[in-house]
Amino acid sequence: MKPTLGAFVSLFFSKLCPGCMNPLYGTDKIVCFDCQLSLPQTDHPWDHHNLLWERINESLKVERAVSLFDFKKRSRVASLLYQLKYRGQEEIGAFLGDWLGPLLRQSSVFGEVDAVLPLPLHPKRLRQRGYNQVQLFSKSLAKHLKLPLIDDLVYRKKQTRQLAKMQGLDRFKEVDEAFAIRQNNLYPPQHWLLVDDVITTGATIVSCGKTILEDCGGRLSIVSLASRLS
Repeated sequence: MKPTLGAFVSLFFSKLCPGCMNPLYGTDKIVCFDCQLSLPQTDHPWDHHNLLWERINESLKVERAVSLFDFKKRSRVASLLYQLKYRGQEEIGAFLGDWLGPLLRQSSVFGEVDAVLPLPLHPKRLRQRGYNQVQLFSKSLAKHLKLPLIDDLVYRKKQTRQLAKMQGLDRFKEVDEAFAIRQNNLYPPQHWLLVDDVITTGATIVSCGKTILEDCGGRLSIVSLASRLS
């Protein structure tokens, strides 16, 4: 039986795992089996008063705080997030949402949450990138938690500089009052679940969370793909 053109092409142009950058084989879809086994998963879904929750509550009152992975520079998690954020691999967000979503349902950590909110990008950055890297992650979580996804409540009114090159206090100053609520899309106070990709100092998610609580009321929980505070 002669090999198909598709098989010939895939032999030389194998899709790479975004975590380890090795070729994907067999049943591997988005992330290879080796990465799925070795990625540093947290115990946040079951440890409700984890270190991330403690650190965020120093600046912002949140009911629950969960990250799927611990984050370190030059790690597989960092590579995964880089490919998601800057290399157009938006499907990674959906894959990781399908990973974390069932764990959240099992633990009931967000059992009292009413709606899922993806942290917004500034319109200019959204046009440049073409997508919000947390949108599919948020959509997948909402599906598993059987909650509405609300992406028209909060927006980013201030285009901030790259935070990765700033120190902690400078990051908090840079994102101060960076977010606002769309006044024509007001929702009643409820328990919001705010979603981000990676939490390093917490500056961005704290700024956005404060805006939501001050202008909309209710309660707040947060979830991210990865965190350096955990």
